[in-house]
Amino acid sequence: MSKPGASGIAWAIVAIVAVGGLGAYIHFVQSGPLPFDEAWRPAARLTPGSIAFTVAAFLAEIGSSVGVAACGVVACALLLTRHFVREAAALATALVLGVTLSEVTKYLVVRPRPLDALYSWDGYSFPSGHSMGAAALAVSVAYAVSSVYRRGATFVNRSSVTWMWIAAVCWTLAMMWSRTALGVHWLSDTLAGALLGIAAAVIAQRLWQRRGAKISTGRGHPAR
Repeated sequence: MSKPGASGIAWAIVAIVAVGGLGAYIHFVQSGPLPFDEAWRPAARLTPGSIAFTVAAFLAEIGSSVGVAACGVVACALLLTRHFVREAAALATALVLGVTLSEVTKYLVVRPRPLDALYSWDGYSFPSGHSMGAAALAVSVAYAVSSVYRRGATFVNRSSVTWMWIAAVCWTLAMMWSRTALGVHWLSDTLAGALLGIAAAVIAQRLWQRRGAKISTGRGHPAR
C-alpha cells in the first residue's frame, strides 16, 4: 500500500467525524444496541470453555492496553535498531493519538456495556479500545514495513509488504470478533474503534512523512 496522501488525511478526518456522529446518536438517542448489533450478537456469541472462547480470551489479553503498549515498544525498538526513526515515531504517535481519541470518545458517549458479558471488562463500551489498539498498531506496522521497503532495505521484499497488510487486516478483524464474541462490546463499538485506530495511523504517517520531507529538503538528503 502506498503512503497516505492528502486524500488519506481527508478520509481519516471523515472517519473520526463519523465515529463522533454515531457517538452523539448513541448518547442522545439510543444508548442500547443498534439493529445490526442485535442481529450480530447471537451469531458471534461463544460457549465458555470452547476452543473458540479460549482463542477470544487470548486475544482479549494480548489486545489489552498493556499488551498493545508492549507490542508497540518492541516494534519501535526494532525500527530504531535499524535507524528507521521516522517510522518508529509514526507508530508511537499513532498509538498515543488512537488512545486519546478512544478515551475521550468513551467519556463523552458513556455507553453502557452489554449486560451478559462472558469476560471481564473495564470502562464504557463505545468505542472498543481493543479494536482501536489492534487497528492502530497493525496498520502502523504495515505502513512501517512499506516505508522500509520503499527505502530499499534488502531484508524486506514486495511479498513481505503484501503479507503484512493482509496480516494487519486479519488481526484487526480477529480482535473485533473477539470483543463481540465475548459479549463485552456491541459490533458498533468495534467498528468505531477500528475506524479510530486506522485514522490515527493514517494521520501519524502523514505527519511524520511531511516532517521527514522538510528535513530532507533542509539537509539535502533523505532522513531516516
